[in-house]
Amino acid sequence: MADIHTPNNLLRDNNVFWYTAQDPAPPRALSGAVRADAVIVGGGMTGLSCAQKLRDAGLAVVVLERDFCGAGASGKTSGFITPDSEIVLSAVIASRGPARAKRIWEFVLSGVEVIRNTIGRHGIACDYQIQDSLFISNSRAAQRSVEEEHRARASLGYTSRLYDMNDIKSAVGSDRYAGGVRFPDTFGINSYLYCQGLRAVLADAGVPIYEGSGVTRVSHDGARTAAGAVYAKHVIVCTDRFLPDLAPLRKEIYHVQTFLGVSQPLADRDARRVFPDGNLMVWDTDLVYNYFRMAGQNRILLGGGDLRYTYARAVSANTSRFKKRLERYFARQFPQIPLTLEYVWPGMLGVSKDLLPIMGPNPAMPNVWYVGAATGLPWAAALGVYAADRILSGRDEFDEEFSWRRRFFIGPRLQTLLTTPLTYAVSHGIAEHL
Repeated sequence: MADIHTPNNLLRDNNVFWYTAQDPAPPRALSGAVRADAVIVGGGMTGLSCAQKLRDAGLAVVVLERDFCGAGASGKTSGFITPDSEIVLSAVIASRGPARAKRIWEFVLSGVEVIRNTIGRHGIACDYQIQDSLFISNSRAAQRSVEEEHRARASLGYTSRLYDMNDIKSAVGSDRYAGGVRFPDTFGINSYLYCQGLRAVLADAGVPIYEGSGVTRVSHDGARTAAGAVYAKHVIVCTDRFLPDLAPLRKEIYHVQTFLGVSQPLADRDARRVFPDGNLMVWDTDLVYNYFRMAGQNRILLGGGDLRYTYARAVSANTSRFKKRLERYFARQFPQIPLTLEYVWPGMLGVSKDLLPIMGPNPAMPNVWYVGAATGLPWAAALGVYAADRILSGRDEFDEEFSWRRRFFIGPRLQTLLTTPLTYAVSHGIAEHL
């Protein structure tokens, strides 16, 4: 791994494969007072996408980031650019009905296109790989979920291909799966490089980006750090699972933990044996699901978790446990292909209780807007654009749908009794499977 140094030594103990491609840009910390039309708190996918939209419209924008752009969930993720994330389309239809589900799905699809268009428009080098998505079943019983997802896509006019146990091996070279549903127009990226690339685009466009500048307080007139302040008419807080530190959202946002690993490079022959019909982004039907895709240099990216760690309160450093677990999973599914994980790291993703995003204003400060719980990079990009459009044109069609004040299956009183981790585990089981 490259020897990377930052003021906080943030990368010193990390084993994140994406970070090895490029050092973070040299940080520029905020000092003193700055004025702008809008201040964005958070330099991940949501915040940078929001800043891009506002700057393109001619507003003076400032970005404040505690660490460096891409340091959080956005830069540690699997890089799956697909509308499916923690919740599949069939589950959204079941909970919202076909018409509302279609609107929501078009929203997240717009995030896929935001990322794709930004890469093309600015030539961002981020290991962009066109890869279809494949939701795959681990058993004949689980195949019903896959078939339901295929029917859901067909009912709303989306393209998909259904595999059964007789032909799934044409897509994935394993006889351990019972089928799958495949759909196009998705891709994989190195999400850290994307954030760093978009950071450079914004800096070239005159957007001040202050890193190493953690926000200690937001107010109606801006945001404060330990060394300075940005005074602005609009404040957009895009800090994902850290939103409760700056917003009244302690029961509405929590997190789930996953572990990701990247293998040593595979031989060309072995790579083709994993994906005989071209590279795919794959996830399975387990409650705490496993997922994999091909990254650069013929490396396999593997991800997964277990209930012991998924809802843990703190980031786990027990990567050796998950290295063994992920390697065992791959060996079980592809026993003919040798694989050793070279990089393994934990990741924390902000979530709501129903797995849909959280956004809305502070009732006491209507110009302070909170955005979070984006379960996937396309959700994050779409939310960033939406927050910008809210300022630019008064866009509001999803204000109620994603309001942090919406009703959840488990309310705040019962959550207090159950504890937050159990509340989110139960709520997610309901959202995904009931």
